[in-house]
Amino acid sequence: MASTAIFVLALLVSTPSSQDARAEAERLARAGARQQALERFQAIAAENPSDIAARLWIGRLHLEMDNPIRAAAVYESIVATDGQNVDALVGLGVALTRTGQFREAADALAHAEAIAADRVDVLSALGAMHAAAGRPTLGLAYYDRVLAIEPANASSRTAADTLRASRAHRVALDYDFQTFNDDREDTHTGGVEANLRISDALRVFGKAQAHSGALETEVRGGGGIEWMMSRRWSLRGGALFGDDTSELPDTDTFADVAFRQGRVTWMLEGRFVQFDTADLWIGGPRVSVAVQSNVDLFAAYQRGSTSYEFGDSYTSDNFTVGVAARLAPPVRTVAEYRHGIDRLDWLTVDRIDAGDADTLSFGLSTDFTPFVTLDVHYDYQSRQEDLNLQRVRAGLIFRF
Repeated sequence: MASTAIFVLALLVSTPSSQDARAEAERLARAGARQQALERFQAIAAENPSDIAARLWIGRLHLEMDNPIRAAAVYESIVATDGQNVDALVGLGVALTRTGQFREAADALAHAEAIAADRVDVLSALGAMHAAAGRPTLGLAYYDRVLAIEPANASSRTAADTLRASRAHRVALDYDFQTFNDDREDTHTGGVEANLRISDALRVFGKAQAHSGALETEVRGGGGIEWMMSRRWSLRGGALFGDDTSELPDTDTFADVAFRQGRVTWMLEGRFVQFDTADLWIGGPRVSVAVQSNVDLFAAYQRGSTSYEFGDSYTSDNFTVGVAARLAPPVRTVAEYRHGIDRLDWLTVDRIDAGDADTLSFGLSTDFTPFVTLDVHYDYQSRQEDLNLQRVRAGLIFRF
């Protein structure tokens, strides 16, 4: 009621010119000219700080321009003077969710739910917050409440399907082809991985690979776990084992620990790979930064140490830099440069001392539905002595 009274009072005292300015600002906002609209609404709010409607527009535009910190500050200022303003509470919850402040976002949205339990925007914001905080089951429950009220709500249905797919069991099929510019045999590698959900916090996976290269076909298999220890910490570890393999490892053990803080995800990766004639220890840090809502930059460094059974040893400095972007809701792309040992998920004996290798990689993923994804990659690698190779990878992921 208080916010409504303030809004009516602002309209009563506004002049025709100020009403024209508001109409023009709203027109610009709806036309997509967000920066111009923001400047107009900021001028309106500076002239009349009690104009809650203008300030709500400012917060909304900051969110649309991917400035959640500024948006949160605007919404907090509104809530400080009008703690019952549901629009401001929802906007604050959305902004805090985007900055990774899930506890504070939950407080704001719980307050909004207590005031307006059946408002669709409140329930949608709660669904998005719980999903981002690693509680997909609870997030899905809120989206289902939205769809019970508005069955035709397309955005909530898409969000619910995407969330349902993220927590589903999945099976991945992939095929790798590699060809060289010398007289080496082309290689073919096929794999299948089943990843099963035990709970929101725990998943288990099993994987098998078959590799055909210069020698006879080799196979290996194994599995591991993915454990979401908290909303910020996660662990993934496992092992693959080969029987009488020469190109593929006899033993391949790995463990990754990740920590997420706002837009930044830190990871520490480690791996021990044992071949018939050599052992490789390799590991190091990785960081990924969401510079925009649809663009991530990432980098990694790994120190490798290879020891051969006949006594020689080799160390390598391996690094990766790249960018991943969402071109459209179902389409994602990635481009990266890698120096040194790469593709640790498919490591063959000829690459454990390729610390001089330079690789350019490009990938594209397309969701035919939230439950079926096609993933394709192309790599071009150059090594010393004019050795070049090309790789093509194709994969299908089915969720159920």
